[in-house]
Amino acid sequence: MKIIALSLTALALLSACASPATTFHQLRPALPAASQNPAQGVSVMVGPATLPAGLERPQLVVEGAGGNIELLDLQRWAGPLDRMLSQTVATDVSRALGLVSVYAYPQPGMGGGDVRLLLDVRQLRLRPGRDATLEVAWQAVPGRGERQPLASGYFNRSQPLAATDATAAAAALQALVTELSRQLAGDLGPALAAFKP
Repeated sequence: MKIIALSLTALALLSACASPATTFHQLRPALPAASQNPAQGVSVMVGPATLPAGLERPQLVVEGAGGNIELLDLQRWAGPLDRMLSQTVATDVSRALGLVSVYAYPQPGMGGGDVRLLLDVRQLRLRPGRDATLEVAWQAVPGRGERQPLASGYFNRSQPLAATDATAAAAALQALVTELSRQLAGDLGPALAAFKP
């Protein structure tokens, strides 16, 4: 009986000393499908997406009230942020355009695509309790031959953040990525329709 009591006491002490759990956040496609029967059209490879220096890490990077940068060790992205961004944009653009042939870089066995959609993230700021900002310059270029852009554009939006927690910051970034995908689909559609691989 004494051994059972000691074991229960030790277990209770270990539970009390356990470190807090890590929360993992991800970006998800959010645009609805434009067609129930998507077409096989021009193949588009989305990415690579480049991020500002300092953001290529698993932890959420937030900006404090004084402008100082903080790494939230217990708040992490579920995968590399640049890959998640490319994958989310690829799926959203695919849905919005009704094309099955939109892929995220790198995609083994898929080549470079007829068109490459390059994403240069100039700014990604998460300021809990204030706002989230996403600034992206993008170009759609032929996958082979001449590199004259088929289309290009610029996205710069902010999303207010009332809450101060990391979940609200990740949700705000998700909303901005969805808006980016919507703008990309709108601008890319005519360029892809006119493109001859």
